[in-house]
Amino acid sequence: MTNREGGTAMAKPLSAVDCIAPAFTQTRKQLFAPFRWGRWARLALIGIITGEGAGGGGGGFPGGNFNFPNAHPRGRRALFALPNFEWSKVLPYLPWILAGVVLLLVLVFLWIYAASVFRFVLFDSVLHDRCQFQGSWTRWEPCGRSYFLWSLALGALAMAGFAVVVGVPLLLAWRAGLFHHPGEHLAALILGGAALLFLLVAYAVLVAIIGLFAKDFCVPIMAMENVGVLDAWHRLLPMLGAEKMAFAGYVLMKIVLAIGAAIIFGITTLLALILLLIPLGIAGVIGFFGGRAIGLTLNAATISILVALGAIMLAGFIYLAGLINTPATVFFQSYVLHFIGSRYEPVGAALFPPPPESIPPLEPQVNH
Repeated sequence: MTNREGGTAMAKPLSAVDCIAPAFTQTRKQLFAPFRWGRWARLALIGIITGEGAGGGGGGFPGGNFNFPNAHPRGRRALFALPNFEWSKVLPYLPWILAGVVLLLVLVFLWIYAASVFRFVLFDSVLHDRCQFQGSWTRWEPCGRSYFLWSLALGALAMAGFAVVVGVPLLLAWRAGLFHHPGEHLAALILGGAALLFLLVAYAVLVAIIGLFAKDFCVPIMAMENVGVLDAWHRLLPMLGAEKMAFAGYVLMKIVLAIGAAIIFGITTLLALILLLIPLGIAGVIGFFGGRAIGLTLNAATISILVALGAIMLAGFIYLAGLINTPATVFFQSYVLHFIGSRYEPVGAALFPPPPESIPPLEPQVNH
């Protein structure tokens, strides 16, 4: 079958729904027919590095009781007064704190860089049914570097845009005097806050869609044509303009599939971790009482050993989650390939190779 450009992709572009079944089939063939533990383990590592194979969670800040200083001679406490804080106790550790912050930022940037490169490794692994680490970094590092710089630029622009979206309405409201006597402008503040919230949600959705299209569609174009991310966008935009509803349906279906996968694999991962924590908890109790029996105490050596064991256990938990989520990693990459492959001939030619030419059977020779 040929596509509109005369290639070997598909007779017509696949819809977001049509891509589900072939993506499931490709995932089953690559992971289970036959089952290859080494390949599964490598794909799990790629999924962890790229963030495709593990979920994320939120966190909060613990509350505390602060004694606010009096801000009025009559003893009334100021609403936004800072708590009493003895900076003299923190100053000796300030260099170490700053060094830790800098080290954390460096590690974050290195992780983003590695994730940018390994995103192309994941694309190549699923497209060609192979997962090779040897030589992959050298091959995909130029494309990954371009995608990394694009990600940083998008993040910086998104933060700047967020400051504008929030700052300009707040500045206008402040100049209009709405904050000086808020009780007199309650209706305006409520309506303005609702409008600002809607604007923020729309802006966040827009940034998320731009990032999604770059990850899902620009990466295949960059990989197949060895071009930068801006050139990939130049090739992608005509596709978006020609099939706006198809790509909108892709975004909606991707959200539905992501929610379903998060529920299924999240529950599976949680159950696996609970089952794993039972023997680890028993071993920990035995080790605690065994250590007390031989007279071990908390000191620099024992604390260092406990921290090292905790880090090893955390790494093991993360890798276990990656192993469990590997089918989701392969499925979503395959889903992307089937959607873009039916519209973009280079991917389609690799994903939907033409059937081998039929050779007519030899006619039997009749001996006279």
